[in-house]
Amino acid sequence: MAPDVRVVTFNAAAGNPRITTPQEAFLDLPFYREAFAGGPRAPLLALQEVGLGQARALRRVAGTAVVLQRRRPGLGNALVVPDRYEVLARRSGYYVLPQLRGIGNALRSGGRNWRQYGELRMWVQARLRDREAGRELTLLTTHVSADGSLKVPQIDAIVGRAKAAGPPVILAGDFNVPAGRERGRDVPAARLLAQLPDMAATSGSIDYVLAGGFEPVSSRIWTELVESAVSDHPARDATLRYS
Repeated sequence: MAPDVRVVTFNAAAGNPRITTPQEAFLDLPFYREAFAGGPRAPLLALQEVGLGQARALRRVAGTAVVLQRRRPGLGNALVVPDRYEVLARRSGYYVLPQLRGIGNALRSGGRNWRQYGELRMWVQARLRDREAGRELTLLTTHVSADGSLKVPQIDAIVGRAKAAGPPVILAGDFNVPAGRERGRDVPAARLLAQLPDMAATSGSIDYVLAGGFEPVSSRIWTELVESAVSDHPARDATLRYS
């Protein structure tokens, strides 16, 4: 049987001024250390709201992992790929057309959420070879807008990208849709997300580990990160098994 795959999705909350954790300190968290230490059980990390200090530290850190990043001024997303996996291909980009489509829809309905309209969101994608399992898979991370008019076309685009990659595929990130508590524009957003089952489902969470071609084995929520004000998001840590 192929060994299980572990993936952690985590919003480091660099965009929240109430979170004052030094950006370099995130690399001392257990799942970061495990990823950079390497080995068969090292987790894949899907990171959002990565501040500039953390981005620099990720590039500098010694270890066996590959770090893939996409940034805009102040914030970025990142994938940390430990040495169990070979990076075969990498892509990243911004939601340009979904952003324009969402803004157009919002303005027609009287929306004036200018701060969100000016935040160009992004995604990071990697095609990997799992050396332990002898399988290939695709891993993506993103952080979509909190604005309802923007999040729907952005989620549509990234779910479509994940499905086009084909199973096995993992799409992890912050989707700003509270699971099981959808209202308004979150309803169509949730229907889009439901095209890929959540491997770490918890009611009310806006952070997801979605996958195709996998079955859930176990999951953990790092609630202590919120309790100790390290971030305003608990990391979601899921173990998956190839279908």
